[in-house]
Amino acid sequence: MGSTTADVEFCEHDEVPAACLECLAMPKKVIPRPPSTPRATKNPSSANDKISPLAGDLDMSMPVQDVDKAIGLPELPTRVFPHYLRRGGWIYLRTGEKLQARVKAVKVIWQDDRSDLADPDRQLGSGIAIKVDPQTWGPVDIPLGDLADRQQDGFRYLMTNSDDSVTHYLGGRPVSTDSNIDLR
Repeated sequence: MGSTTADVEFCEHDEVPAACLECLAMPKKVIPRPPSTPRATKNPSSANDKISPLAGDLDMSMPVQDVDKAIGLPELPTRVFPHYLRRGGWIYLRTGEKLQARVKAVKVIWQDDRSDLADPDRQLGSGIAIKVDPQTWGPVDIPLGDLADRQQDGFRYLMTNSDDSVTHYLGGRPVSTDSNIDLR
């Protein structure tokens, strides 16, 4: 039977470096770690924070007091991160008992001075907003029907169907207009 021998390297003390007590006692070169890159967050606290991208699969509606004043805005202020809004998804403007305009979402950004679109007298201060594609603004006329009385303040998730009708969502499930689910 044959045996194979590996070339063994010895340190300056004629020992295997991993077993040499003198080599192990020598100070090691300390290489500083590079600074970590900031992680994206859904709760930014300043313009310096990296904001998570839109990664949902739904569209949404948001309440506005005056549709005419909101149409054409390059950003729509929001109070909280729209977790389920998809990139390129529709944002519908909701007043009274219908959806009256829509625009495509691009990304979430930081905005220094925001006014609440549902209550223009209410200043939201600095925080997140949704950058939109200004060329996609357009009017719609989609009655909310039975859902109008139960629309919650703030945005609501929905999905635009191929025929431009919308299906409302609650808790990740579609809500039909004849549903008994309380949306408040």
